Amino acid sequence: MISIPDLTALVKTGIPDAEVSALDKTGMSDHFIIHVVSGTFETMNIMERHRAVQATLNAAMQDGRIHAAEIKTATPGS
Repeated sequence: MISIPDLTALVKTGIPDAEVSALDKTGMSDHFIIHVVSGTFETMNIMERHRAVQATLNAAMQDGRIHAAEIKTATPGS
């Protein structure tokens, strides 16, 4: 299990300019919908964006704190 503030901090560690919002889908603190907005994404396609977010969450997914993450990405103003 992981708290939303800790999850947000993980994403911001890898994507410093990210605006992150997360929703606990099940109330069990291990299934999340994560929305990330970042200027970094402007030169990336959708798969690259998702891989960038997944990379920030990898350790938490490997150790079981996060079981599932539905990732949504956008650029500022989109």
